[in-house]
Amino acid sequence: MDLSRLTTALLALAWLAGCTSLSEVAPAGLDLSGEWVVDEAASDPPPDVDAIRRREDRRIARGRQRDPTASGAFVAQDFPVLAATRLVIEQDRESMGVHYFRGDDSSYVDFTWGTRERDFWQVRTGWQEGELVILSERGGVEGTERLRLEDGGRRLRVSVSVDTGGEKVRSERVFHRR
Repeated sequence: MDLSRLTTALLALAWLAGCTSLSEVAPAGLDLSGEWVVDEAASDPPPDVDAIRRREDRRIARGRQRDPTASGAFVAQDFPVLAATRLVIEQDRESMGVHYFRGDDSSYVDFTWGTRERDFWQVRTGWQEGELVILSERGGVEGTERLRLEDGGRRLRVSVSVDTGGEKVRSERVFHRR
């Protein structure tokens, strides 16, 4: 392994291992369970995957993006909350299941508190300062999702930050409890 790959691997491990201290115990009374509907006016639009792909293709052609597998073109697939119009969340002491809906499409993801591997992703999930934090890393892609309740538990704000080899996606999605 060359020095730059070793450095990248060590930085990724440090990021996963302790840059952020996450508790595996949900704060008392904090339950994200329920059905949530997106507030389009208060939310950023879903990312334009075609525009991301075009920008990445140009960077690859110019030799500015060295790792084409660290693509932002799959950001809406890997982070389905970015395009979801409705969420159904089931939370218990050890995990949370999220069913993401967008039109006729849907997907389901289970998040277990702690560190797990899921679909080639290293995922750390836990609680920090009243927020659920999901840290995901795969190769050259790093993502952070922060879920927090507002307005007495009637509003769920989800902040998403994804960094790939050349693309940075930032988005806020706001959902109201149905």
